Amino acid sequence: MKSAIARHVAGWLRRYPYRGKVAAWERMAHWLAPGELEITLSTSGRMQINTALHWQRLMLAEAFERRSAWLVSHLLAPGDVFIDGGANCGFYSCCAAGRVGPSGRVIAIEPDARLHAQLATQAHLNAPVIEVRHHALSDEVGSAEFYLPPEDIPDGWGLGFVSLEPHPGWTPRVVPTTTMDTIVDAVGRPVALAKLDLEGHAARALRGAYNALSTRALESVLIEVNDRRLFDELRRHEFDTILDVRNGFVEIADLGTLDGAHTDLALLRGQCAGRWHRVQHLSHLM
Repeated sequence: MKSAIARHVAGWLRRYPYRGKVAAWERMAHWLAPGELEITLSTSGRMQINTALHWQRLMLAEAFERRSAWLVSHLLAPGDVFIDGGANCGFYSCCAAGRVGPSGRVIAIEPDARLHAQLATQAHLNAPVIEVRHHALSDEVGSAEFYLPPEDIPDGWGLGFVSLEPHPGWTPRVVPTTTMDTIVDAVGRPVALAKLDLEGHAARALRGAYNALSTRALESVLIEVNDRRLFDELRRHEFDTILDVRNGFVEIADLGTLDGAHTDLALLRGQCAGRWHRVQHLSHLM
């Protein structure tokens, strides 16, 4: 009974974004029975949720990184192309699929084999919009060691912390790497937005996007940075000295901050910048 009530409340919360959503949902998310649910997100994208995992229970109510998800959904429009770098289980890909619609395209890039089955399900639910690539984004096409955290991290959070950056005590796995330049070239049309959640590897991935950014084949970028030091370094140096294409971007910082640790750096231009100007007065609601 409680599980059914929680599912009903989650469906209501998906439709009505507000500041107290996370706290309200946390009080009853634990009522959910473990299992798999297929839901329709507020953008009309379809998604499979594993309710045994806390962070996916948050996704059920769209209470996971809610401000970042809100921003992505408002920066995209029907027919757009979206790159989800570090797609994890596909939450942002599914949000984007509903927004860009059948004339758009979503490229979900995720190297962690433990998530590939769930990503395949998301692609099936949103066919033919989502395409999954089993690569890690970096500055070269080839292969690299990919580090997995210890398996004793509760609630499956370790699935979100894998990285190409070395971590003492983590387990290395060799994975294929690609670049955003390669991905954008293969798409064959302009990419409106790329979201990068690469656990400290964003700078190298941006080096691998030099051509796409400088030619505006890739219009805008949203970068998740969970370390304030890395955020400051990225903002001060990487776009100025490595890419040298910062002119024309509107910079938005800290949109994703919920607890002082999770930070987004958005570099927007063209249509995405225009869409941001139209909705930024609503961002305080997030």
